[in-house]
Amino acid sequence: MNAMPTAVTPSRARPLARSAAALAAALLAPVAAQAAILSTSGQVVQIAAPTSAVYGALPGPPAFAWNEASGVSSTAVLVNTLGNGTFTGGSFGPTVYAGLVDSHMIHFDASTGVAVVQGSVTFSNNIVAVIYENNLLDISDGPLGAPGTIYPTGDPFRSHSSVLGTSSYTVAGNVLTFTLWANSSAAWPNKMAELRVLTDSVPGPGAAALLGLAGLAGRRARRR
Repeated sequence: MNAMPTAVTPSRARPLARSAAALAAALLAPVAAQAAILSTSGQVVQIAAPTSAVYGALPGPPAFAWNEASGVSSTAVLVNTLGNGTFTGGSFGPTVYAGLVDSHMIHFDASTGVAVVQGSVTFSNNIVAVIYENNLLDISDGPLGAPGTIYPTGDPFRSHSSVLGTSSYTVAGNVLTFTLWANSSAAWPNKMAELRVLTDSVPGPGAAALLGLAGLAGRRARRR
């Protein structure tokens, strides 16, 4: 005699359904993959986030670049420039960027007396905004700075917009090319030049695949 198929009772089906639902809920939570610095060229070197970036801690040349914060969500980040373009000297902005971003720092400290560095940095994701003016850098050090790094927050000699001189940068997709100008003279108010680069933060590449697995688990639970 053929055995009759055994039905899965509600008490057995419910744990399976709950497990699938929990997995799906976890995977639907925001998942961000940090946009990283891919390469540098010219007078800029990538480093790990330093312990200190105050004046004299990282004397240049070269300029130094590092990754900062990942997956920062804001409705109102004050920035100097948005998107692609060439921006030369003087003051741009402030304007507002809203969205999910990763941040990166390009830092030039002229304490050795050398006034100009030139280079480029390529990122894994597109650049959406740049901050270079001292007061906007100060404001963004908390939410966008690297954890554990001491920044020159409030230093009047930091990236002073009115005397950036021949500093300029060009944004083209995921590449930023720059000329940063500073002066170590005691009488000069711009001894450091900095660019905080914001790149688009996107979901991690494994999230979609894991969501598919969650859906499969849910279907199997329903069949049982």
